[in-house]
Amino acid sequence: MSAAEPEQEPVKVIDVIWRKKGAPSYMVSFGDMMTLILCFFILLVSMAKERKAGMMAKGIGSFVVTLKSHGLTGILSGDEKQEIFDQVRRRFNLPPEPDPERRVEHSEASTKELLRAESLDALQPHQETRMPRISTFRTGDYALDAESKDFLDHLAPTLMPRRGQLLVLEGHADDSVAGKTSAQLAHLRALAVREYLIEEHNFPASRVEARIWLAEILNTGANTRCVDARLVTPKKK
Repeated sequence: MSAAEPEQEPVKVIDVIWRKKGAPSYMVSFGDMMTLILCFFILLVSMAKERKAGMMAKGIGSFVVTLKSHGLTGILSGDEKQEIFDQVRRRFNLPPEPDPERRVEHSEASTKELLRAESLDALQPHQETRMPRISTFRTGDYALDAESKDFLDHLAPTLMPRRGQLLVLEGHADDSVAGKTSAQLAHLRALAVREYLIEEHNFPASRVEARIWLAEILNTGANTRCVDARLVTPKKK
């Protein structure tokens, strides 16, 4: 009788998985954030009442240039940037921009869009309180006399811009002085009133602006030797 053969033990197979080191977590978070921003931008444009493919192509092209240059200037040449911009335009079935003057630098594209948005905000509904001839000047002069200062002292509580308000001072002049045009004289008159209100009555400088008209409408008498005021109040949304 032969001896019993020993039982064979099963062979254990061990899989060794080598884990490669992935990208740092901060890079993944940054990529996700940039993707979400781009998707949000596309969503806003797609839901707009008026769709402008050229504007969308410019925004996406600027986004791609920023990613490829890692947000730094000087990495991509002007031709490389323009090639990216033209490639994005082709995706929107748009031809390359023929006018060189309209080829805005991609690094300035987002800034120009923000400026355009600020210009649109200036057209939002608002209320105005008009106060004509808050100061009057002699012919060829832009210095405030005692009567004008006294009148401004009485008007100061009414002219003071409150929260969200803007005081616009509009200078007028149909006369001139040696070395200065009528437009320059009108601006100096508005600046004189602005400086007096800021220095003597503590008006916030950021809420008082001095402006002039491109052309005078009322060309008679003291109307063209004065400064008008408009207290602008934006309407609540």
